[in-house]
Amino acid sequence: MRSAIFLLCLLWLAAPAEARARRKQKPPPGPAPERAEDDPRKKGAHPAFARASIAFAAPKDLSQHGEGPIRIQLDVRGYALGALKPGGPVPHAHLIVDNEPALEIADASGAFILSGLAAGPHLLRAVLCRPWHEVVKGPRAFAMARFWVGPRLSGKAGKAAEFVAWPEPRKPILTYVLPVGRPPANLTLAREEPAQDPSEAKQPDPPPPPLPGANRPVLDFYLSNARVARRGDKIRIVLDKRELPLITEWKPQPLRRARGGTHHLTIDLLNRKGLKVKNAVNRTDRAFTASPR
Repeated sequence: MRSAIFLLCLLWLAAPAEARARRKQKPPPGPAPERAEDDPRKKGAHPAFARASIAFAAPKDLSQHGEGPIRIQLDVRGYALGALKPGGPVPHAHLIVDNEPALEIADASGAFILSGLAAGPHLLRAVLCRPWHEVVKGPRAFAMARFWVGPRLSGKAGKAAEFVAWPEPRKPILTYVLPVGRPPANLTLAREEPAQDPSEAKQPDPPPPPLPGANRPVLDFYLSNARVARRGDKIRIVLDKRELPLITEWKPQPLRRARGGTHHLTIDLLNRKGLKVKNAVNRTDRAFTASPR
């Protein structure tokens, strides 16, 4: 036995130095791993996004503001927004003003200015999304802020206006996200620019075009304080006046009947008895234009 080991050692020492070096050399590193946000194998409900969170640093919930633009600041944690490299996939957030079509935010490092809101109570919701517009379904991937623009109406008039505009946060809330539809014409979202000398002011850059895929015929949503299941809550879809099978799973729902052209979509949240769950914004009507296949 000892002689065999001795013979092997002699053979190893006799081998060329280059061959021994090749044995010790580590294999070349492979391509850099993708972020979880960019990985198409991970769906919106993947455990990798369990700690992803989004919140409104501004405006504060139940705040009151003077008439004029509203400053919006998002606090995103555990989820990277923006492209990892130029031209790469763009994880982003969808900002929903009242119940209008969503606006996209791909960089939460600064603040934004929202213009065009009328006086009265308003609602902001934000939802984290994958680069291809799939909704992240983590427990904290959704945020909501209620606020007033202009003076708050007193008494029953103010409460009635809030009842129509603001959902009860502890009750089930269905947030429609996709397909987005035509952007709201009365609203403008622009990045907040630092103060500068008026003489050095320049024309603001035009807003970036929407990320591709926002109007593909796939329904996606965020659901708070509820659970869709065969024996639980359900989502009712009416596409072009035709009711589709009830949704019993929280995942993207392909709208196979929505071929190229303009379509009208309505969704409602139903409880396990098949009754509508009453809460502001639980029903959404949306028109969108699907590209020809």
